[in-house]
Amino acid sequence: MIRLLRVDGRLVHGMVAVTWVGELKPNVLVVANDAAANDSFHTMTLKLAKPANVDMYVWTLKKAVDRMNNSEKYKKKKILMIVGTIADAEYMVDHCPEIQHVNIGPEVDDTQGRITEGKKEISSGVWCSQEQFAMLQRMHEKGVEVFAQITPQMPVVSFSEFAKKFEE
Repeated sequence: MIRLLRVDGRLVHGMVAVTWVGELKPNVLVVANDAAANDSFHTMTLKLAKPANVDMYVWTLKKAVDRMNNSEKYKKKKILMIVGTIADAEYMVDHCPEIQHVNIGPEVDDTQGRITEGKKEISSGVWCSQEQFAMLQRMHEKGVEVFAQITPQMPVVSFSEFAKKFEE
């Protein structure tokens, strides 16, 4: 069962490995990212951040969908899934009906880091464009809980709270 789908442009790093894994206590950490899954060096570096006592897989989006929907093995596990973009989160939500919670963390661009130009800050350090907001809104309209939160210790910013910023 996918306990949480998190958007985080850095995929797996200390904050995910320590705080989110510590909070959710998953058995499995799944990185669903085409670029990482198709680059053995990137996969290896992500796995260096893997917490102890957690299995970790780096799969393409398509493979993650296939495994989540068609393998009884993963239905019995507590899974934290990480994707790099809001677009990837929407893809996963569209193809994995069991996803009920989407946490928006910071996206990053491979060359420029965090891009804030043309975006609104929906939570401390989390920025979203109008196009990305439309994706989040579609997920929300499907009944998925969409929220922004950098770490479990920080306040949750609900979809309805950050949606107000796009009404202006």
